Amino acid sequence: MKIIGICGSPRRGGNTEYLLRLALEEAEKGGAETELILLCDKEIEPCYACRLCVEKGECCVQDDMCEIYPKLLAADALILATPVFFNNVTSTLKAFMDRTWCLRGKLRNKIGGAIAVGRRYGIEAALEAINAFFLKHEMIPANRGVSGFAYEKGEIEEDEVALADARRLARRILELGNQPNG
Repeated sequence: MKIIGICGSPRRGGNTEYLLRLALEEAEKGGAETELILLCDKEIEPCYACRLCVEKGECCVQDDMCEIYPKLLAADALILATPVFFNNVTSTLKAFMDRTWCLRGKLRNKIGGAIAVGRRYGIEAALEAINAFFLKHEMIPANRGVSGFAYEKGEIEEDEVALADARRLARRILELGNQPNG
């Protein structure tokens, strides 16, 4: 099983990345092949709503999404992780999600996992946005998602519930991925 982790944090090495890495490590223990993509290292333009992808079957914007598309298509599961910004996902993760419009129908039946890290407000809305993304692509959400409570760098390590839930998410993705087709 191939699982791609997409980190929507604008910062490297923060709480969101930590929780996502933990989930990917748990998946590796279960035999999955994983890859982490840090969107903060990528140049991703917003969707221009030009609708050329409808005609061409691919996005016309040439940026780092071009190297991400084949990875998404080859994956069995995606885990999207975001810190909470203004009660939602980061603009970076939202741009990523919008730019997958050209993949309509091609992510169908892949498994999706959601992780959101914040203080108190907005975590649920961020998880809803990620799960709506999965449903738009007819993906299979593994569960409601992981809620991590943290603000300062490293605080997530004290959230034992989030740590356990990240591991549980990985195990659930593996469980779903091992279901017989049919």
